[in-house]
This record gives sequence, structure tokens and C-alpha cells, in this order.
Amino acid sequence: MPRKLLLHSLRLQLKHPLKRKKERHFIVERLQLLDQQFYLDHIRCLYQSYFDQGLKFHMWPDDILKIAQTTERSVIQKYLEEYLILLRDKISQCTTELATQSSSCPLTLSLLDFVDSRLHEFVRLHHIDLMRTIRFRINKLKDEIHEKQLFQHLSYYYLNNDQFKAISRLTTIRKKQLQVFEEQTLLEQQILCHRLPESFDSVLPNLDVKKLSKKHCKMVQELKRLTLNLELQRYEEDIHRYEQLYQEEFNKLQQQILNPTSSDYKHQIDILMYTVESYLNNYKHRLLRQIRHREACFHTNLIRQRRRRQSLMADNNIQVHPQIIVDVPKVALNDAQLQFLSQNGPSYIRPNQSYLHCDQQQQKQVDREFNKTLDVIVPYLVRVYHMSPTSTIISRFSHQLATYLCEQYMAPISYLHAHRARQERKLTQSIRYRLKKSNQVLRVTDKSGIFHIGDVNDYEQKAEAYREKTKAYIELENDPLCVVFDKVVNLLNDLRSKKHILAWQFDKMMPKRENAQLAYLYFVPKPHKEGTPLRPIVSSMHMPTTGISKFLDRLLRLLFDQHARPTTIIDGVDLIRRLQAYTTNGYLKPTTYLCTFNITDVYTMLPPEESLDILTEFLLEHGYTKVNAVPIDAIRKLARLVLTENVFAYEKRFYRQVGGGAMGSAFTLTLANIFMWKWKKRLVQKQLNANEIYGRYIDDIFFTSNQPLEKINEMLDHANDFHPNIKLVRQIGKNVSFLDVLIENDHGTLKTSVYHKEAAEPYTVPFNSDHPHHTFRNTIDTALLRAVRYSSTLSIFQKEQRTIKLMLLYNNYTPRFIYSRSHNFITSYPKTSNIQPFIHDENEFRAIRHKMLNIPTILEYRMAP
Repeated sequence: MPRKLLLHSLRLQLKHPLKRKKERHFIVERLQLLDQQFYLDHIRCLYQSYFDQGLKFHMWPDDILKIAQTTERSVIQKYLEEYLILLRDKISQCTTELATQSSSCPLTLSLLDFVDSRLHEFVRLHHIDLMRTIRFRINKLKDEIHEKQLFQHLSYYYLNNDQFKAISRLTTIRKKQLQVFEEQTLLEQQILCHRLPESFDSVLPNLDVKKLSKKHCKMVQELKRLTLNLELQRYEEDIHRYEQLYQEEFNKLQQQILNPTSSDYKHQIDILMYTVESYLNNYKHRLLRQIRHREACFHTNLIRQRRRRQSLMADNNIQVHPQIIVDVPKVALNDAQLQFLSQNGPSYIRPNQSYLHCDQQQQKQVDREFNKTLDVIVPYLVRVYHMSPTSTIISRFSHQLATYLCEQYMAPISYLHAHRARQERKLTQSIRYRLKKSNQVLRVTDKSGIFHIGDVNDYEQKAEAYREKTKAYIELENDPLCVVFDKVVNLLNDLRSKKHILAWQFDKMMPKRENAQLAYLYFVPKPHKEGTPLRPIVSSMHMPTTGISKFLDRLLRLLFDQHARPTTIIDGVDLIRRLQAYTTNGYLKPTTYLCTFNITDVYTMLPPEESLDILTEFLLEHGYTKVNAVPIDAIRKLARLVLTENVFAYEKRFYRQVGGGAMGSAFTLTLANIFMWKWKKRLVQKQLNANEIYGRYIDDIFFTSNQPLEKINEMLDHANDFHPNIKLVRQIGKNVSFLDVLIENDHGTLKTSVYHKEAAEPYTVPFNSDHPHHTFRNTIDTALLRAVRYSSTLSIFQKEQRTIKLMLLYNNYTPRFIYSRSHNFITSYPKTSNIQPFIHDENEFRAIRHKMLNIPTILEYRMAP
């Protein structure tokens, strides 16, 4: 490492400027001694292990035999003894020099013990490869010794020549299988490190990426992703084929051995079979350990090559990983900044951000976390366990919590983590500066969940066009916050004085003046649509009406869910269960049509007064004059205030929404559901009378029909005229998508799978993000659970499992972590392959899927009475 870079790294590691020459000289000299001591100590551990294992089992590793140039036990033993003495002498010399040097430690440095601990950590980080190699060599020798012992045990049972040949064939099959597995593992590492083989980058040779449109780039990207999926499928099929050959050969060997004539002989046969299995399993694990070691070395080399080569963004290749969408003629960001945004995405949390704060800021953050935690836990202990707030247990817990938080926030971090934290903060600051300077805007896309860079002027033009199209907004002259606040306070005081609302309801809805803020409007782009239109979102977290909106949502949503449950599809699992029941009852025929339609701009097109009338009609029809002691008239007044006082700021201007409800308001969703309840009543009755499925998810509707296509279109045309504000967009056929489910009527056979929208990108929470570790586990478990539930056949599930694996690799999840989580999910069921966590039996998959479909989903738990 160059001296300048070394000193910079040491400053981060020690959290000390090292400005004085004496300090730098002392630290560098001590680092060299510690480095030498660390290296010699690990080499000594390796050779000590060789010596101990060799003496005990009379077996020496190949590299020792090459050095000693003999197989004579006494000669090898003498060589190792002399070499270990030499290593111990060198380590003692380093220890003596370190002790001598300690006396010259500059007073300006921290305590020597702290300096040594940080330097030890620095040395350890630079010898990761050495430690991995030594661990591998030690374990390799142990595996070989154990394998030799097992083979010797086998020889005690007088196996015949055919049986030994069968064992040899089994090891050969396993070796070939693991060679395929290693090729797959190395490919996964290349995907993880953004270093695809040249064969994948040359899917379309002589292709000039710069001349391609966004649409064609997307097509090439999807082609590469499909090619990767097929390549993984080929590897998996080969591994499974070898597994079948292995099981067939093993069964033959078992039949040769198992021929008991007495109970004693049967007992010996059981021991023999156990020894054979142990030998074969040890052979497999030894090869797997070698593969994992080569995989780790391969990953390290790929990372080093990636750092040395030119930026990914400068390559004339279309990446399979999710990429930021640049929708401006000349982007203000450089390649490193674009690469950072592409690789991490919107869900990324920069790690160790508090390290960059000063001690005072860190202490304030600790105090906030401490108070926030106690504000939740102490009232709970008082309420549930009737503890005194001043009890000894709570006092002890508070002290331990404060100590723990201080340790977590104040603990030193390695120079690598410190460098990463500084570098990423610098990148994010430079991104903000450049975008602001060039009048460009960074937003998260509407469907794909990745970043999009657009032009501020273009956004403004599209926003103005949207306002003109919907006629839903009028501009105000002054800031309306104070007026809205006073209206909310006056209404709540009036309702409370008339005892139309209870005290706790009053407190829930009453805003605090010091926290009140005007809502603001922002737009998210839809790059998957022509011209990249914008979707408006109103952020009203601290609006004076937010408390009322949340209260009405909680008050009415459970009520609506209870009465509209038969015609409400709450998630994809609910839909699949209905489709399975529909099929079981014999209603699904080869001529059955699957139909979906949605209503455009339902939120902004809600007519306020008519919506309130429908709300009143819904409550009265189901026998409610009051809901939780709140009269209908009070509900109407509160709801009208939320709808009419929908004001916000946009680009230093003030607006009022005169039609519908705000997207982002909690009550808007519930009111839209109730408005749709009125509209769908006639359509629902007709469907239910014909034993067809009808279900709605907000403004999306799914239904089945055995009528001719002309009749279905005629029915939807008539439904389109029910209300002037309602416009339907329909899809009718034998293959449709609804929510995240792809549904197909294959000549009377129901097929379902996970639906991936065309605009969706394989993006999820990045593995290098500073999320809690359970987030990454849940990401994999949830995706696999959805794949099992939605996939109607084993082949569909296997394809989705490969898609999940590729998505995780694109987002920096390591292959071993993916394997571990998939293994935990799959191997809880019998008959799974022991090399890869895959299900290969159709009946087994159906049993697992049946069990998973019968488990209630999270939404069903929430909606349960």
C-alpha cells in the first residue's frame, strides 16, 4: 500500500490526525512489527495443526511432503519441530521489539492499549485472505484424515470388488455433480460482482448501446436476464440429473449389501451402511469446502478487477442489474455518482452515518433513542405489570439501556467502514449539489421502484398539463394553513361541546399548532408509459386535517371491510383460493373468460357531496346511526372538512383541490371504497346469480364469465355509463393479470403464477444497506412463500425461484446467504436435494403449496374480527 494511502487509512482507523512526524514514524514502525507478528503467529498455528494431526493420525499434507521430500515419519516430524521452534523464536523477537518500542510512544497519541487494539484490527483486515487460506488448509487436512479413517473402517467389513467399484462410481458421480455446482456458483459470483462472462455481454454482437432507444435497451436487458435464467436452469437440471444417477447407484449398492439372514447380521449391515453413508457424505462435504474456498478467492479477484477497470457506466454494455433511468439530454452526474444510485437504489440506507457526527451530535442521538425507547416500554410495564415508574427494575433497565446505546453509537469502527461512510456522504452531497445546479430532479419511479432523473422544467410543464386536464386544483393567493387550522379546531370544539365525539376522540383529532405544516404536492414519474407522465402525491403528514383523516379511516375501514368482504379481494392468495373453489365446483370451462378492469383517476374524480351521500347511505343500509358513539351527521361534517380543506403547496405556490380526495390521505382510500360499493351493486348481483367470481381491490375489479365476449363488452359498456366520473379500462381473455397474480385458463385448466409487471425492475432492499439483518431474511422468505402459493405447478415455481435468486444477486445478496435462507425454507419438508435447496417432486410440491395456501396471510390476520 502506498505510504500516503496507508497514513490516510491509519488516521481513519485510529481516529487521530497523525500530524507529527514522530507520531507517524512510531505508528508505521509498530504496524510493521504487529503485521509480522500476526503473520508468523497464523503460520505457526497452521504448522502446529499439521504437527498435531500428523503425530496423532500418521498423515501429512501434500505441501509438507513436497518440502521434506520424503515420506519418512521421523524426518517430517523433526522438520516440523525445528520449523515451529524457528517460528516461536521470531514471534518472541517481535514481542520483545514491540515492548522496547512502547517506551518511545509519543504522549500526543491515545493510550497505547487502544492504539494496539486498533492496529491489530487494521492488520487483521489486511490478512483476511491469509486467515481464510489457513482455515481451509487445516480443515482440508482434517477432512482427508477423517475420510481415510472411514475408508479403513469400510475395509474391515470385507466388501467385495463390485461393492468397492460401486462406491467408486458414487464418488465419481458426486464429483461430476459438484463440478457443475461449482460452475454455477462461479457464474453467480460473476453476476454478484457485475462481471458477466463475455458470452452474455455479446448476446447481440456489434451493438452500439448509445444509438438504442430506451425501449430497445429494455428489450436487450430482458433478453440477457432471460438468458441468465435459462443458464441457471441448465445447471439445476444437470445437478438434479446427477442426483438421480447417484440415488439409483446408491440403491443398487444398498441392495447388494442388504441381505440379512439373522438379527445379528442385520445389526452389522446397519453399521456398514451407516459407515458407507458417512464416507460418502464426508467426501461430498470435503469437495464442497474446496468449492466454497475457490468461490471466496474468485470473488476477491473479481472485486479487485472491478476496482481496477473502468467505470461500469462507461462500458458499451447493457447491464442486467437495475439501472437509473436518465431522461435528460445531458445528465449532470458523473459515472461514479450514476453507478452509486444504480447499484443501491431508493431503499438503500448508508451505514455508520452517526460516525460522521461530532460527539455532541452523537450524544443527542443517543438521548433521543433512549427517551424514545423508555416512552414506549415504561408505560407498558406500568399498565400491564403494574410496576412503579421508580421501581428498581425499571431503573436498572434504564441504566443498562443507556450503557448499551452509548457503546453502540460511540464504539470505534474499522478504517474500511469509516472510509466508506465518508465516501458515500461525499457522493450524496455532490449528487444533491449537481442536480440542483443543473436544474434536474431525482425521483423514484411509479412502478419499477428505481431512480429517475428528469428536468425540472419538463416536470413543471407536465404538472401544469395535469392540472389543466383534471381541473381539480385552483390556485390560492395566501398561505391557507392558519385558516384550515382554525376551522379544524372550531369544528372539533363544536362537536365536543355537543357531545358528538368522546374526549379521547377529540384528543386524537386535535392538531398541535407547533407541529402543523402545510401539505405539499410532488410528482413521481411513470417512465414505462409514453412521454413519462407524472402521478401526483400529496404529502400531508402534519396537516391540521391529518388527525381527522386517520380517525375516519380507522372508524370506517373495519366497518366497510366487514360488510364488503364477500366482494373484496384483499390479496393474491385470497384471489387464488376463490379461483380454486370456482374450478373445484366445475364452473371453469374451456370457454370461460377472465376479465379485469380498473377505473382511471378514481381519487381525484370523487365528487365530494355525492361521496358523502353514498357514505351516509352505506351506514344507514347496514343499520348504523352512530359508529363508536359518533353520529352520522358528525361523521359527515368531519369528512366534508377533510375533503374541502385539501390545500397544499407546490413550487412556492398554494393550491386547493376542488374535486375528489388527495392521494396520500388515509381517508381518501376508504371513501373511494365506499363510493365504489354503490357503483358496483348492480354488477355484483348479476355476477353472483350466475355463480361467477366478482372481486374488487380498491379501483381494480376481477370477474369471470361464461357468457359470449359480445355480452361481456355490452355489460361493461353499460357499467361505464353508471356515473360520468367513472371511466373503465378493461382486459378480457384467457390470460390476464390481477394484483401480482398471472391467471390463465388453459383449455379449462387453471394456471397461476407470480406476475411481474413489464415496467417492474428486479429491485429490492440491497444487501449492503444498513437495515436490520432480519429484513434481508424476510425479503427472501416472503418471496419464496409467495412463489409457492402463486405457482400452480412445480415447473412454474422453479422458474420463479430462479427469478428470485437473480433478483437477489442483482441487489448484492451473496450466493451463500441466498442458499442458506432457501435451504431453511425448502428443507423443512422431506425429499429435497442435499446439494441445492430445490423441490423436484410434483406431488411433494402440491402438498407444500396446499399447506401454505391454508395459512392466513398478514392482511387476513388484520381483517379478522
